[in-house]
Amino acid sequence: MSKKVLTLWISLLLTVGVPVAVNAIEYRRIGQDYRSLAMGNTGIASANNSAALFYNPAAMANIFTWWADLPFLQVSYSDDAAALYDMAQNGSFNLETQEDQINFMNDFIGQNPFIKLDTGANLFINLDKKGLTVAANYTYEAVLDIEVRNPSLPEINSFIRLDHIRQTGVSIPLGLGKLVLGVSYKVIERQELDFTYDLNNALANDDFPTLDENGVKGSGSGYDVGFLYRTATTSRIMIGGVWRKKISLKDATDIPEEYALGLSTLHSYGIFRLVTAMDWRDITNQQGSAGDKSINRRLHFGLELGILPLSKNTSWITLRSGYNQGYFATQPIESYNLGLSGVEIALGHSLILGYTKYIEETGEYAGQKPSPRTVIYLSLGF
Repeated sequence: MSKKVLTLWISLLLTVGVPVAVNAIEYRRIGQDYRSLAMGNTGIASANNSAALFYNPAAMANIFTWWADLPFLQVSYSDDAAALYDMAQNGSFNLETQEDQINFMNDFIGQNPFIKLDTGANLFINLDKKGLTVAANYTYEAVLDIEVRNPSLPEINSFIRLDHIRQTGVSIPLGLGKLVLGVSYKVIERQELDFTYDLNNALANDDFPTLDENGVKGSGSGYDVGFLYRTATTSRIMIGGVWRKKISLKDATDIPEEYALGLSTLHSYGIFRLVTAMDWRDITNQQGSAGDKSINRRLHFGLELGILPLSKNTSWITLRSGYNQGYFATQPIESYNLGLSGVEIALGHSLILGYTKYIEETGEYAGQKPSPRTVIYLSLGF
């Protein structure tokens, strides 16, 4: 990435606001990871990596070893953001003058550039085979979301959010280990900015707001309580559930309360391992707008095929597919039309490379306003 392009993205993150479009009601969940997103954003029963702290702390019992990510890096971006990046690379993107701002609004009408960065470190320590696991996590998450709309009077709706997240958790097996209880505690420091910049602002030469001068801040803490029931059958059926306490972040956007249930199965066939998953998220309809009761947005289905297992949770090559918020998997290798949404290559826990394609619903109901997105993941650990 050239210095010029990097400077552009940094300037966008620091100066342009975040789109809070009237028509865009995205479920802005923290800690969504590449594996879960490739599997339709499932994980309540199927999480077996660092995502367990975000999806269901009881699912940490699915981690059977000591494991550290130092660090991990995950970049997510929409197709429209990729087009903006291409403009930046060839030097055709500029917001310095009034004419530049007006041209940008006209050229990007109806588009939704989105980019998110997650980085940090994870530590998981499995203490017995039944699933007693303790964990700690630090995540820095930055979101930039822009929407350009209203052809008659173009406007830029923009949203920026910076989160510092610190978590600890434990999964505790009961009896023979079929039933596991989990709890996690998180502290979040949030800074965010919502802003709309329209043609009138451009004509008046109004400055864009900055996150430091015009944003809001808030911090708070909360906990998740979950369970996981695991059968001892060949197919190994797992049923999970979690309750997340609402976290009040003062002037910043709160994290809503959530109840969720999940079902997962694990099948082994020689060098192949197949995972199926189904989640029902946000059962009490706390996410989205007041009128959003769409069950289709809250149902998630996923498949994972591991080839040449390295451990109970990791394979040399892993293929994934899923159904998320009313959308089936897209194809990361479109020319082959494989119906996949994720590919992962792993060398144990020392190096994991992940690639995911998925669709996020940014409207008020499933099928209204899809946003195709890509996730690239890199983890170095032991």
